[in-house]
Amino acid sequence: MIKMSQETKVKSQKSRFDGVSVIRHLSSVFLFCFCISSNLFSQKISATVDRDKILIGEQIELKILVTDVDKNTADVSQWFNLPDTFNHFEIIKRLPVDTISNEGFVSYSQKIILTSFDSGYWQIPAANVSFSDKKTAQAMPINISVLPVDVSNLKDYHDFKEIIEVKAQTNWLLIGSITAAAIVLAVLIFFLIRYLKRRKSKPKTFSKTFGIKEALQQLDELQQKDLIQKNQHKLFFTELIFICRNFSDQQLNIFSSNKTTDEYMLLLKNKIGNEPTQIKYFQLLRLADAVKFAKFIPSKTECDEAFANTKTFVQTIYDFQFAKKN
Repeated sequence: MIKMSQETKVKSQKSRFDGVSVIRHLSSVFLFCFCISSNLFSQKISATVDRDKILIGEQIELKILVTDVDKNTADVSQWFNLPDTFNHFEIIKRLPVDTISNEGFVSYSQKIILTSFDSGYWQIPAANVSFSDKKTAQAMPINISVLPVDVSNLKDYHDFKEIIEVKAQTNWLLIGSITAAAIVLAVLIFFLIRYLKRRKSKPKTFSKTFGIKEALQQLDELQQKDLIQKNQHKLFFTELIFICRNFSDQQLNIFSSNKTTDEYMLLLKNKIGNEPTQIKYFQLLRLADAVKFAKFIPSKTECDEAFANTKTFVQTIYDFQFAKKN
């Protein structure tokens, strides 16, 4: 009897211990499920781009997405806002914020089109959104590489060579020729000034087209030379950019003959009047530099696009300047 009572007591204690374990296990499972359900519907934010490497002037699509927003308890109070110009980036277009409802929760999304005209490694700041419950959500910042010219896949690309120092030598024949030419030129200028003073001044006449007919005629004459078919790509792009620079200098009242490509682009920035045309023309300038200095041979399609973009550039500058004058 004593032995049976002891066994009964042990079984009773064991059953109570198993019951407590089951209750603790169920409590843990309940708490875990509660944490999951509470986190499942918390607001989430993400910021993504369609590419992290671009050429100067190319566009990036930045997408801001906020999900699982309960409008009854914590609606969006302040949306992420980027300035028009920030950290070497410029905003080309802001699309409106879209909303999608799903079972009592709302998702918000917005697309922003960006570009950059400065080569380097730049960062888009972290996107943050505030809610009516005084909480905020923040995404990670995004790093973007802006490249001057994409030469990674060019078969005919040759790197720039080091500068070779040459000892200066005095060329007396050249100096004498220049001196004689300067004297003759000074005499001619003197008599020309006297002649012009004797003539009655006539009113100046200005072309109603502000030089656009001359520029387009020069482009047509360049095309008729068939330089691309003759594999004279360097000469073609040199004359093409020369015509564009002369025309833009006249229309915008600038002087770019002694400027580098980057300095010339800064002079043109926001003066062309058409953002897509400006971007394509800047890319054309970079392509011309690659052809002239890196011996890059573009395809016929690229040459045809370059010529078409040049005509568009000339016409756009004329339209913009003519509209300002009127």
